[in-house]
Amino acid sequence: MKEHSEESPDWDDQRMKIIGLGESSIRKSYYPELQQRLHELEQTNADLLDAIEEIQQKEEELRENYDELRNIQSALDLARKKLNLLNSLTFQDIQNALFSLSGYLTLTKEAVSDEPVQMYLEKSLSQMQKIERILHLAKQYQNMGIHPPKWQNVMEVYVFAVSHLDMSEYERSITLEGLEIFADPLLEDAFFYLLENIKYHSVHATRYQFYYKASETEVSLILEDNGIGVESDRKVKIFERRTGLVGGIGLFLVREILSITDMKICENGEPGKGARFLISIPRGVFRLKKIS
Repeated sequence: MKEHSEESPDWDDQRMKIIGLGESSIRKSYYPELQQRLHELEQTNADLLDAIEEIQQKEEELRENYDELRNIQSALDLARKKLNLLNSLTFQDIQNALFSLSGYLTLTKEAVSDEPVQMYLEKSLSQMQKIERILHLAKQYQNMGIHPPKWQNVMEVYVFAVSHLDMSEYERSITLEGLEIFADPLLEDAFFYLLENIKYHSVHATRYQFYYKASETEVSLILEDNGIGVESDRKVKIFERRTGLVGGIGLFLVREILSITDMKICENGEPGKGARFLISIPRGVFRLKKIS
């Protein structure tokens, strides 16, 4: 039996024989070209192996970065929750103190008969009510973005918002069926402040309508009334921090809530003929459903 040779085979020679390029080949003239091709393929293979190794290294780096970012995000979420809890407790303590102070002022007002003193006490109570409202709005502003946006049925959100107000004195036309928008959970509060604006600032208004117009690229959600409208030089200012409802927080908060999902609001009514608030909802933030 022939013993197996322990010597390494001549791989180049074996390769040449396999592809027919040995000494007995009649195609020896092709050897240089094919040899070059083989060298190029081997080089390409080496480059691919290097590339694969580099990709693997990048994947490992990305994995480590992802783990680090996830840890940072967890720490931020925890810090945010603790800050929220602290703020909530602080707001609660202030509101409790204001409630007690309001009670004492009311009792004092009933106990004194001097008209100037009663007038001062009445003004003090009025200012305290404003402080309570500002605290309530500030708490809502703090809660913006805490919970992720979600798809919401606009008609349902309107119904919930209007249920907190007595709008029975107004005629209304509501056409919101079939529209859903992707918005912060505080959307109901945004609708509430817009409706409240009609009640307290749209002088002589007797009716309002809430409807939408849809195109392929956007939806315009419109709330308009037949009050005195907004003067041209105040159309932008009413959304600023220090104008409008109680120092401007009302409409300012509306704008901030809507902006979380890239919606914009403006007032484009004709002065003297009523206010008209237009909310622009871009593609991807709305969806229309068939009304059965």
